[in-house]
Amino acid sequence: MSSLAEDLSQAYGSDSHATFVKGPITENDCMTDYQPLKLSSLRIFTLKRGTILMNPVLLSEQILITIVFLACAAPVWYFFKKEATDDVSVRRFIREQENKMRAFAMIMTGLAAFLLSFYTSTCVGRWWAMRTNGVGAIKAATVDLHLLLYQMVTKDNQVLEAVKRYGQASLMLVFIWRQQELGNLKELMMKGKLLTEEECDLLIKCKHCLHETIWAWQTAIVTSLYKQGQVQSDQLLSLLLEKCTEGRAAAQCIHTHLAVRVPMQYVHLLGFLVKTHNMILAVIMGLLFGAAVRNAYVILCIQLFARTLILPFLFNAILLINCDLADPFNGGETDFPGEIYQAGIGNDCKGILTTSKNVPNWLKEEESA
Repeated sequence: MSSLAEDLSQAYGSDSHATFVKGPITENDCMTDYQPLKLSSLRIFTLKRGTILMNPVLLSEQILITIVFLACAAPVWYFFKKEATDDVSVRRFIREQENKMRAFAMIMTGLAAFLLSFYTSTCVGRWWAMRTNGVGAIKAATVDLHLLLYQMVTKDNQVLEAVKRYGQASLMLVFIWRQQELGNLKELMMKGKLLTEEECDLLIKCKHCLHETIWAWQTAIVTSLYKQGQVQSDQLLSLLLEKCTEGRAAAQCIHTHLAVRVPMQYVHLLGFLVKTHNMILAVIMGLLFGAAVRNAYVILCIQLFARTLILPFLFNAILLINCDLADPFNGGETDFPGEIYQAGIGNDCKGILTTSKNVPNWLKEEESA
């Protein structure tokens, strides 16, 4: 019973459908989690924040489609005379062409839906690759490097702290780059305690792919420790360097997906097809709507108007969602929460240190032995 009550509460409760957190550096709101049950219940009709409904382009497109729909319906309604007997009357034209118009609209709808499915699959795949092979790999490389250095090389807090900070900075630099805040790099990095003033000045001199080139400092740390004789074997050196290259490769993965988009010709053709479909649908449904209003077919009027609203809305929404998925680092409310992610790297590194210092007694006895 408790599980049933909990599910009902999550699905229909008055609490928010998503968790929004202020970033510790920029203080911008970012979504860190949401409740799938609320999005799978009738509560979905009451939700707005963080959804595609907040996109002003979607509303603008819907208004334009509705205007075209009404503009086509008005003359048909006006000229559609019940008693018209002329061979070229609007009534006769609509009656003869209705099936053909509906069939043509269905062909356009099927083609647009088919191509949109491929486009969405591609965009979601790229988005997931940036999250796992990019953001996730940067975190994994930083935490692994931090752990290996502490356990097998040095317990120097300055070295370990630098490894943690540089990994966090690498991830944060991607978000700063995409949000066009590189001019405020020093302020943001120092505010977040990710880099010192000297490190910021040195990094700015690079002027190219800072999120990727900063991994040279991680490699320099490992190389320095090796020259000092603290890295005891070539195998360990190879492993540490591999973690550095994995972190750099992860930053490169993100950069590649952001800098190299889906081919423009394909996106242009798809957008052209969707907009053409929307306009043709509005025209055809508008013509039929005008005739249905004149004949007082209420149910048919509702169906025609609903089809004009729903299909263009869905197709436009999918296009706009894919635009957002193409760059989840630009600071939108539902994009990757960069400041939360980079703080998570720091917390994981601190957790690793704390756990390493508090091992079970039987491990302490073996170490002392």
